[in-house]
Amino acid sequence: MSASAETARRTITADDLYNLQMASDSQISPDGGSVVFVKTRLDQEKNDYRSSLYLVSTGGGEAQRLTSTDSQDSHPRWSPDGKSIAFISTRSEKPQIFLLPMRGGEAAQLTELDEGVSGFAWSPDGSSIAVVSKSESEKPDSGEDKPESDVVHITSIRYKANGVPGFLDDKRNHIWCVSVPTGDARQITFGDFDDSTPSWTPGGNELVFASDRSDHREYGRDKQIWVVNARGGEPRRVAGDDNDSFSAPVVNPDGTAVAFVGNRDAISGGSKNTRIWRTPLSGDGLECLTDDLDRSTSDSVAADFSGKSNPGLIWIENGNALLTQVSDQGNVHIYRVSGDGSVQPVLGGERRILDFSVAGDKIAFTVTDSLNPADVFIADLDGGNERQLTSINADFLDGVQLSTPESIRVQSHNDDRWEVHGWIMRPPGAEANAKYPMVLQIHGGPHGMYGNSFFHEFQTLAAAGYVVVYCNPRGSEGYGEEFCSCTRARWGEADMPDVMAIVDYAIENAPIDPNRLGVTGGSYGGYLTNWIIGHSDRFAAAITDRCVSDFYSMYGTSDIGFSFLEYEAGGTPWEQRELYIKHSPITYVEDMHTPLLIVHSEQDYRCPIEQAEQLFISLKRLGRTVEFVRFPNENHELSRSGQPKHRIQRIEFNLDWWQRYL
Repeated sequence: MSASAETARRTITADDLYNLQMASDSQISPDGGSVVFVKTRLDQEKNDYRSSLYLVSTGGGEAQRLTSTDSQDSHPRWSPDGKSIAFISTRSEKPQIFLLPMRGGEAAQLTELDEGVSGFAWSPDGSSIAVVSKSESEKPDSGEDKPESDVVHITSIRYKANGVPGFLDDKRNHIWCVSVPTGDARQITFGDFDDSTPSWTPGGNELVFASDRSDHREYGRDKQIWVVNARGGEPRRVAGDDNDSFSAPVVNPDGTAVAFVGNRDAISGGSKNTRIWRTPLSGDGLECLTDDLDRSTSDSVAADFSGKSNPGLIWIENGNALLTQVSDQGNVHIYRVSGDGSVQPVLGGERRILDFSVAGDKIAFTVTDSLNPADVFIADLDGGNERQLTSINADFLDGVQLSTPESIRVQSHNDDRWEVHGWIMRPPGAEANAKYPMVLQIHGGPHGMYGNSFFHEFQTLAAAGYVVVYCNPRGSEGYGEEFCSCTRARWGEADMPDVMAIVDYAIENAPIDPNRLGVTGGSYGGYLTNWIIGHSDRFAAAITDRCVSDFYSMYGTSDIGFSFLEYEAGGTPWEQRELYIKHSPITYVEDMHTPLLIVHSEQDYRCPIEQAEQLFISLKRLGRTVEFVRFPNENHELSRSGQPKHRIQRIEFNLDWWQRYL
């Protein structure tokens, strides 16, 4: 493109969130001739999200819209004969399954379950669908008639969860079987347990699923693999002990074995690699197929504009191998894992593969990268003959200038064993001799990773005239289990030197004014932002988003505090009192002098708003420059899936802060 044409293109803005569309959940038809996928957009007028199903031929051509309502249609799955597509839609009061005939006609509602549907799987013959839906748990009835009350009576340690509805009730996720011809639903699993991810055996007689049925299930950490007769009965444990975290089982084509993902240290959260396991359906002979792969078989990338459908595992080659996602150094690739444990990449590149599906010798998949929100691709099963099938944001992208990230690798400041991977984004059209303010972005987790995925907020910052720097310090996924887990009980100590090494490199190699540095991050990134400004005055301004400031109070107020912090801090607050205090940023509040904007959602139960409140009050009491922005009716996911107007307002608040102090 010529320089004049490049100059004529405008820069991206916060409001452009309304102009972007997401592709996700690419599902190839059984005959390999077409792919159904979900296209999502933000509805400015309704302040909500709208998603519809589209169909594109694997031979190419324009995508055809299949559904069109003011609702969210998602999770499309082809019937085994390819004559219909089942999907979940919010067009009813609760999310329900609808069936769309491919011969023509409107989608018809199949399920009418009181609590709606959160997942499903077709039976091999297409006559039934296994559904995940909530039902009342089987707890002893006192026999007393109790008047209606809005008082919440809590007996379980796990009584709330980030997101909707927030406070948990006595209802549990169970497996149901729904007749496709009649819509009749029959509950298959029962009890005070949560069951998920059902997978049929090839004969359609049994269902394999994940569930925690241990005595300490209220902690919500463990999951084992179970099998139950499709007509009902007592489930039988196939794999897993009380400390295992296994999920997403898939039965092999001959019905003799089941594969699934997870690890054998449930409390470790994301610090241990997610691996692939296989066991005979009889339950004897559990083996790990990815012992030699020092990566997680999952998607660990953090971004603000992508759809994730958690594709799990897919058997190929008549059960001799599996396909899986693998997070590797900022990318998400597709790998082939053979029955003997050998592992090889099938689809790679500087990109993030969001999901995939297989039919015959073809694989359909959805891809995002740093310059493209997402599109649908097709390739041969060995990764050859790759072709792009959609360009859903082409018109918008043709009219804007984007910043292309530069990948960098820098030696850690305090441990020469480790190399830190990061990226630098320069303002589009940056002048040759100009110096620009810099914003350092720190991801959450800490066991996530930044990578080659479209990030609207980063592009908006670069377009506003900032050099954007982001990286994966120790504690991040994608660089091996030791790299990921070595921050345990060392938050702030092992990771701050890594991000500072990246900042030093960026200043030396990018057009950055060293006196105009900003630092920001969300969740764990908010923690490290707080920690940095309590240990350094190097930054001229900071923004802490959905932050952690006090381990001690987070242990009892976060939905995961009691389990997450027991691992990350090496014990409970009463067992590790000094460590909890030492590694809490609030301990160093008197040393915080950097102008700070605190951004938090009022319904955030992951990093509760009290973490922000105590930091704000302390800094105000000390007379420091600090402001506090609270978002009502939002939770921990504000920047990724919050109300569209709030997402844009959040970016605008941030831009205003940088403009004022950088």
